[in-house]
Amino acid sequence: MNLFLVLFLVVFFWLLFVGVSWLFMFLLAKSRGTVLKGDEFYQKATDEHGQLIDLRDSAPYKRSHMRNARNIPTLNFTQGKSGLRKDRDIFLYDDSIRGAIRVAGILKKQGFSKNKIFILRGGYRQYKGR
Repeated sequence: MNLFLVLFLVVFFWLLFVGVSWLFMFLLAKSRGTVLKGDEFYQKATDEHGQLIDLRDSAPYKRSHMRNARNIPTLNFTQGKSGLRKDRDIFLYDDSIRGAIRVAGILKKQGFSKNKIFILRGGYRQYKGR
């Protein structure tokens, strides 16, 4: 009986931790930009001629990326070398949402408007329109 209780508690707290972590990431993303699903993200980027930025390293970018995306690895943003225009929308994606959230925070600190920053929900791994 004690083994069952311990196993139940471990699973319960693990699920609680995962849920809280996901909620924190989602709320953090919302505070730094607009989170969009895959098709909506790409459609809005192409319709509005936004700056579509792939934040992954060059090797994964060369294997596969969204059409018209520029490859600017996350490291370039941390060094302050983005070269992005403040008057156009910015569409950020990485393998997961975490990198895009971090870069969105950096861009906000550099004076970019939250209303002009869009983040791909789930990251490129979950994007179906490859």
